[in-house]
Amino acid sequence: MLVGDISIADLFEAIGDILALPPAATPDDAADRSTLLGHRIAAVCAAVEHVRATGDPVEALALLDAAVETHPVTYTCRPHPHTGDAR
Repeated sequence: MLVGDISIADLFEAIGDILALPPAATPDDAADRSTLLGHRIAAVCAAVEHVRATGDPVEALALLDAAVETHPVTYTCRPHPHTGDAR
């Protein structure tokens, strides 16, 4: 499904991005990460419901963007371990 320049694949990519939070560095940060994930899950649910009700993925993406702006990552992130990948 394509609406303007936005496809459902774009919406799924945005959903994956909004839910892919980096790991937390400390137990306190893990609690903050969990709360943030809850806000992000609620935004995903609202975006999906919007598409189901209206067929409009453009506005659904706007809902996800607003959720990221309203609930940014504010906890300390644990660095990813080196994988040996020489890029």
